[in-house]
Amino acid sequence: MDAVEAWATTTGAEVRVAVLDTGVTSGHDDISSRVAVRENFSTASDGEDNYGHGTHVAGIIAAIKDTVGVTGVCPGCRILDGKVLNDSGSGSTSSIANGIAWAVREHADVINMSLGQRVSSRTLEIAVNDAWTAGAVIVAAAGNAGTQAKIYPGAYPNVIAVAATDNKDAKASFSTYGKWVDVAAPGVSVYSTFPNHPFVLGTQNNRSHGYDIASGTSMASPIVAGVAALVWSKDLNAGNAAVRKQVELTADPIAGTGTYWSYGRVNAYKAVGGTSPGV
Repeated sequence: MDAVEAWATTTGAEVRVAVLDTGVTSGHDDISSRVAVRENFSTASDGEDNYGHGTHVAGIIAAIKDTVGVTGVCPGCRILDGKVLNDSGSGSTSSIANGIAWAVREHADVINMSLGQRVSSRTLEIAVNDAWTAGAVIVAAAGNAGTQAKIYPGAYPNVIAVAATDNKDAKASFSTYGKWVDVAAPGVSVYSTFPNHPFVLGTQNNRSHGYDIASGTSMASPIVAGVAALVWSKDLNAGNAAVRKQVELTADPIAGTGTYWSYGRVNAYKAVGGTSPGV
């Protein structure tokens, strides 16, 4: 999706991306310093990421651009760490809605939610609509059920719902899909940051501390959030509708477009105004 080519134009310019997830670890050189503010809305006793998911997501968005580890899609972005899921990776609709409201108060330009629930909630929908009205671009995972069943908040009209593709630019086998899904992004074996301390995902899956791969629409969603942030950084007065339109309309119309998702697989270089094919 040509992020490296996009960096010749912009790396993010301190655009604020809220990561509403399991928290972002406070002790990782590649991502912790990019966190501008932290808040815990979950039932966990503190805001540390003891599950691992949120740190992986945050690294995909904004890991530092250097010669160590990985580089996020938007390495110049700032992360707003809203812990809405507990240390088992679960959370309530109200905690997510509270996190969305907090992100708005903290002036988030983009809100990423690599999470979802099968049943729509009026509380969650109101929070999403309020965030859109306040000017944020909202991005969420489409889900990993491999069916067309809607997942929320991704299925709400004011959210960019993201499916996952594999390394052959095809729909990942696990990815939820359908005409309600807006775009796709890589979501198979995505390498990113993990906590340096013990974490639940590491215990379950024998993942290493510091860095490792993970798969899911949870990994695809922050790629799209990062692309949206790059677009914002070119024109901080553009408005969320214009940013969303730019992300969607510059996506590459790969196989499955119009069936598995409405637009295509996002292309960061084209989204920030690139006119030649990436290399």
